[in-house]
Amino acid sequence: MLRLAVVAALALTAAPALAGAKPAEPAATIGSESAAKWTETTVKAAATPEQQAQLKNGKPATVIGEVIDVSCYAQLGKRGEKHIACGTKCIQNGQPVGLLDDEGNVYTLFVEQHDPRRDGQVDLKSTFLPLLAKRVKVSGMLVDQKTVKALYVDSAALAAPAAAPAK
Repeated sequence: MLRLAVVAALALTAAPALAGAKPAEPAATIGSESAAKWTETTVKAAATPEQQAQLKNGKPATVIGEVIDVSCYAQLGKRGEKHIACGTKCIQNGQPVGLLDDEGNVYTLFVEQHDPRRDGQVDLKSTFLPLLAKRVKVSGMLVDQKTVKALYVDSAALAAPAAAPAK
C-alpha cells in the first residue's frame, strides 16, 4: 500500500476566507488521519540518526483546502475556477500540486513512500487534476520544519477519493 506525502510550505500570499462566509464542504476526502503513518520504505530510507530523528517530527494530521498549482499560486496568486486550464497544464508538466487552507497556508503534496516516489512509480496527477480548484480534505503525516510542513497521506486513498456526504 503506497502512501502519499504532502509537504506544506507557508504561502507567499494569504487567501483569507470571506468574513462571515461558511467554507464549502470538501468535494472529496483523501486518506485517513487514523491510518496515517510512515511506511516501511520511508523508515528504511532513514539511514542516519539525524534522518531517523527527522521522521519523529511527523504527526498524523488532516488539512482541508483548495487544490492548487503551487507554481502559479506562489508566483502570481492564480487559483480557482479561472485557473483550471493553466493549472492543469502546469501540473501535467511537473509543477507541484498543493492545498491552500483557509488561513492562507500552502501544503505541497508528495507521495510518501520513499522508494516508489524516488523511482517515479507513483504520482499525484490522476487523483488531484480532477479536483483542481475544488475544496478537499486530505489526511496523512504532517512534518513542520521551519517554513516547510509535510503531510504524508495513504496513497491507497488516491485511487478512489470519498465523495462529500450528501446534505
